[in-house]
Amino acid sequence: MQTKVNQLDLLNEIIYDNLAGILKKLNKRIHVKLYALVYDKEQNFVEAIRVKKTVVMLENPSSISQDVLQKITNVYAELKIEPTHEGNTYDDIKEYVNRTWYNQHPPQTDISNDEKSTMPLPGIEDVHTVNEESHINETRILYANQIPFQADNSTFSVVYIIEIRNVEHETRQLFYTKPEISFLRMLLDYFFSDFFALTDNHVKMNTDDTITRKYNEDGIQFNRRLTRLFFGKMQNYLLNNTTFDIFGADFEHELNNQYYVNSLLEKMDDISALTYENASPFGSILFMNKDVIAQQSIIRFTVKFTLEDRIRLEDAKRIRKLLELTNVDKDLYLISDEKEIYGLGEVNWNVQKGALALRLDFTGLSKYNLVLVRTETESSSGGELLIEDERKFYRSDLSLIETNLVSVTFKNPRLGEEGYSSEKFTNLLKNTFWENQEEHAQIMRKMQRLDQIVRKAREQKQGTMVVITEPLTAKQEMRQLSKQSTLIEPGIINPEYIKFLTAIDGAIYFDSDGNCHAIGVILDGIAKEDIGDSSRGARYNSAHRYLHKLRDDEQKKCVIVIISEDGMVDLIPELEDEDMLLAVAEEIIDMINEENPDADKLKEKEDILLQSKIVDCDWLFNIAKVYNDNGNVERAIDFYEYGFERAEKSYIPTKYYNLLGNCYFYQKSFKAATDMYELAIKGSDNERAKIVYLRNAGRGCYHLAIQLNDNTEKFKEAIDWLSQSFELVRSHSIKTPAIAYNTRGNCYGYLSKLEKSQEKKTQFLEASIEDYSRAITIEPEDSIYYSNRAWGYDQLGQPKSSIGDLIQAEYIKHDDKYIEKLTQLFKEHPDLVSESFEFYIKLIGQKKGSPQLVELFSSHIVKAEASKQDEVAADKVDGIDENKK
Repeated sequence: MQTKVNQLDLLNEIIYDNLAGILKKLNKRIHVKLYALVYDKEQNFVEAIRVKKTVVMLENPSSISQDVLQKITNVYAELKIEPTHEGNTYDDIKEYVNRTWYNQHPPQTDISNDEKSTMPLPGIEDVHTVNEESHINETRILYANQIPFQADNSTFSVVYIIEIRNVEHETRQLFYTKPEISFLRMLLDYFFSDFFALTDNHVKMNTDDTITRKYNEDGIQFNRRLTRLFFGKMQNYLLNNTTFDIFGADFEHELNNQYYVNSLLEKMDDISALTYENASPFGSILFMNKDVIAQQSIIRFTVKFTLEDRIRLEDAKRIRKLLELTNVDKDLYLISDEKEIYGLGEVNWNVQKGALALRLDFTGLSKYNLVLVRTETESSSGGELLIEDERKFYRSDLSLIETNLVSVTFKNPRLGEEGYSSEKFTNLLKNTFWENQEEHAQIMRKMQRLDQIVRKAREQKQGTMVVITEPLTAKQEMRQLSKQSTLIEPGIINPEYIKFLTAIDGAIYFDSDGNCHAIGVILDGIAKEDIGDSSRGARYNSAHRYLHKLRDDEQKKCVIVIISEDGMVDLIPELEDEDMLLAVAEEIIDMINEENPDADKLKEKEDILLQSKIVDCDWLFNIAKVYNDNGNVERAIDFYEYGFERAEKSYIPTKYYNLLGNCYFYQKSFKAATDMYELAIKGSDNERAKIVYLRNAGRGCYHLAIQLNDNTEKFKEAIDWLSQSFELVRSHSIKTPAIAYNTRGNCYGYLSKLEKSQEKKTQFLEASIEDYSRAITIEPEDSIYYSNRAWGYDQLGQPKSSIGDLIQAEYIKHDDKYIEKLTQLFKEHPDLVSESFEFYIKLIGQKKGSPQLVELFSSHIVKAEASKQDEVAADKVDGIDENKK
């Protein structure tokens, strides 16, 4: 590509490769997209470039393509953002992306606001405006920063906008709402200010097309340095008695070498590297400010050291021993400030009142998590009114909120859970033992039971193995392995005992029903050249040999979970390359968002994804949403349906039923749409979401009734869905959209046309007018609601009210149909023309009204005046004739 700035493509590639590599080390599921906006020395915009990592499966797995975009607005369009500011300076972009944007797109519930749609009733307008909000914001972070760059003897400012996808909810929330304690925000800020060396306050390309790094760090070293800085910063907060409540979004990270001097990280690292009686470290230290600890009401000490005997954090061996006394499940921790351990105790969270509390959880050898702990009142879930001594008290529940700030594994920081996950394990079980079977409740219980067993086995500090085979295979294998295992009567084991049963050497052996057959099993197998990994231990290699022995023996099915002493978990047989598939899914999304995607390449990527047995249904749902956002509803439906097939009988979030229903609705498949909305209603326990689903179901039934040639039962069903939504709205502080009342009004209108009884017909018409009136109250500037109500008044034989509403509708927005109907009414009721004109004059005030309406009034007023003169003349003639008589 040719850019206006020489060597800019090299700068972009270096920035992308380093930043993406650093972030991938935090969590390999993270996907990074980068845009570069170039400004000259006078801050004039030069060009915008999309810097994209392409995932080419065979030829070049790490190629970078850079595409010049003509305008900054093209970048905004690709990112699906709409800055409200007029300026496009760095400060404007940074303020919007780093702060404002998140407030415009807060975390979503499973609600879709696709609900403004009606169909035309004779005399009633059709409104078909659907607002489908993209859900990609739920797992992404946007961030902007700049790098001063010298090229062609000129200095440019390159503003980078970064999109990071697949970010967990709590990480995203901290990033925007509490950036002071967001490790990811700190890492990004320091990357742009402290990773590359500056020459005369700008970055410069070397003759070998490289950029000098400030500390000559690679990505691993940079991440480790930032971890020390982050722990040092947390130590500083603990020292200064900072409460959680003062943290806020109005914050900028600045370079602070004092953080690096603090040594909290090294002290924790020393403790985590020690074993006690050959057991890896597990347990927790709760850190609070010393003044907070001194408040007797906050900490209930089980064991409290004297002032002279408090244990300094440098004393790793003693603290490692004391960790054996802690129990996070029982809320029992070592209590410490930033310098020393005070004792063993628990927190009275009722009086903690927002004081900063950080918990360090040791999870194995050289592994630990730093967790923010706070309380949140949940008055609605368990509140209770108490009366004591004629005084009223309201007791509410306190929810303990635990937010993982950063995890450290062998000195390397991590964000989010990697390695073992219940979803990954149950997918492997299903693919191995129940691939072609319907996932009914019994299979689900078996998988949940085995998952619970593995989770408890992970607590075994010396490492272990869990072997799972089919029941018949388990019986056969126990006969062969009887001399090298301890056999037990097959049966269900209480998961709480698993960590004790795995304390001896060897594997614990289960069948796929969850029955335990043996403990202390020494697995055998034949050593082969292509089996195992010489860099791994005996446990890992013996598991692989045993797995292949069973495969060679009539293809017997087996799953083995290998738990190492350091807490690392391996599942064999290995699943497909999940990371590669995730990257493919992200690239498909990027290609769909392009203006002119390569259809052949897009199909190639989609085929790779759809042919996989382990593809996550959520990935398919995300692709479906992007297709829908880009107007390709047919392809969106395909991917939603693919996603439902892959999910089979497992839980599917209700929002996806709603979104698929919306797609069917666009295609006028109203029966299918209504079915999806009903599934969303049945599956949702979120009342706010259910309000939307009920409205959508009502809308779907309404359209279906029309499609079925005015089906009375479906109109009544639509009214029922909509009425349920209105009932729910009353218990929540949210507004009902005017269109929902309009839709129910239309239903009543149709029923009035189908009803033979005059009494019921009148009742339906009055109900429709009442709903149209509600819609007008909510949106008084929408002409359609006035027009619809005018129809109702006309059917009830109230021409004056009907004319008034039609004048209102025409005043708001001209439509020939309004003029035609008014013309008809004026012909039928000429006596109402003058009064209607007076109403119109009052309505418009000093403004000019619709020329068509003015012309209509002029014509009919002239006719009315002529008619009056004729009547007066006739009266005079009659009088004269009478006198003559």
